[in-house]
Amino acid sequence: MAEVPAGRAAARGAAVLGASQAVRIVTSFASSIFVARLLTPADYGVMAMVAPVMGFILIFQNLGLNQAVIQRPVLSPSEANGIFWLNILGTLAIALLFILIAPLVGMFYGDQRVTGLMAASGLSVIATGVAAQHLALLNRHMRFAALSAVETVNALVGLFATILLAWWLRSYWALFFGTLVGVVAGSMLAWWCERWRPSLRRLDLAATRPMLSMGADITGFNLLNFICRNLDNLLIAKRWGAGELGLYDRSYRLMLMPLQTINQPLGKVMLPSLSRALDRPEAFRGMYLLAVRALVLTIVPGAVALSACSTTVMVLLLGEQWRAAGPIFAWLALTAAIQPVSNATGWLFISSGRTRPMVRWGVISAVMTVASFIVGLPWGATGVAAAYAMCELGRIPLLYRMATRDTAVSAQDLYAVLMPSLLGAGMAVMVVQAMRNSLDPLSLLGVAILLAYALATLAQLTTAEGRAGLARLAELARSAASRTGGRPAADYGG
Repeated sequence: MAEVPAGRAAARGAAVLGASQAVRIVTSFASSIFVARLLTPADYGVMAMVAPVMGFILIFQNLGLNQAVIQRPVLSPSEANGIFWLNILGTLAIALLFILIAPLVGMFYGDQRVTGLMAASGLSVIATGVAAQHLALLNRHMRFAALSAVETVNALVGLFATILLAWWLRSYWALFFGTLVGVVAGSMLAWWCERWRPSLRRLDLAATRPMLSMGADITGFNLLNFICRNLDNLLIAKRWGAGELGLYDRSYRLMLMPLQTINQPLGKVMLPSLSRALDRPEAFRGMYLLAVRALVLTIVPGAVALSACSTTVMVLLLGEQWRAAGPIFAWLALTAAIQPVSNATGWLFISSGRTRPMVRWGVISAVMTVASFIVGLPWGATGVAAAYAMCELGRIPLLYRMATRDTAVSAQDLYAVLMPSLLGAGMAVMVVQAMRNSLDPLSLLGVAILLAYALATLAQLTTAEGRAGLARLAELARSAASRTGGRPAADYGG
């Protein structure tokens, strides 16, 4: 079938990028172990003060043009060249903005250390901006081994530089410059791997106009998503204080970690793969549903099991002082069980070029999410988490309908992929609840996880598409270990 080569390429790409993601996780833990012993909590606090401001501004750095480069069916030389220089202009503008607002941010926090760090962060913006186009082109051509190499070099060089600088400087500047060195190393490698070069002599910004519209839509959606991701923290901090926010923040980050670890590398694979399959509806549908089924099988059973044993999980991972976070994590883990499919709808919107409907959904989602935060706030962080989970569940019908419209995938397809694993894991939780008094908490957690994955997989086997999907995933898992083929030809000149 036509989709088999693409599916195997996607599987190999997911495996390669998954390996680089594992390296990033290991380096993150290593940094926590070594660097945290050389620096003080205040050093990390200064970095944390700058992070939200940087995160908000960086939404506008490339105006969604990188995704437009990946999605474009055919990328002309003038379009590739124009997008690069627009990225550079945006990068320089953001770097200048960091310098201009640095004194204001320092005044807001009442800490002059923040002023210098905010201004210096413009260097990081430039280091990432100069390689944005090259990374997008590597992603467009599905050169996942090169992307993985860039991310791995970035992580490892950044780790070693940070450790050395922390030992030498004993200051928050070690965190900044260590990260900067890693970014520079990764950007240089991206330029070496992707040999395309820009040219001012062939600059034609008018050629980028069709892509600017798509990029603006993606930027708008990212802005709405940023607001939703951060407003809950602001409301909880304002109403209930730092203690309650700490419980919520740690629970939320633990919930988000598996989603980001799996979704981000898989998204890099799926966007170019789906974009190239738009003219083959059956291949598009098969590839998309197979990827979503893999997400569901990987995340949903574990999330449901962790929700059922949430207090044990929090105490085991963070210590007895985090026992009160158990109910919060329970609700957020249930949200994580629903979100793999919801997050993957973004692939449908972007790969099919339907970014304007994606923005409309972003507005609807933002209103519903903010309303849920306000409704749950009187009951503290647990109330916010519970209201958010109910909101996530309640908006599924509308999201599935909007995301699948005018695509080869139907809303019924998404339900058919999600529900068997969700119901199977739910049955496992019922069994575990009956065993709660006969096992110690740690043993109960182990049984819950094993039983959830076993029953979720059995539930998939009860449908014909589920059986076919599992067989295909097993086939692709075997082929993912094989070597990739030759380097794909570029579809732009120069």
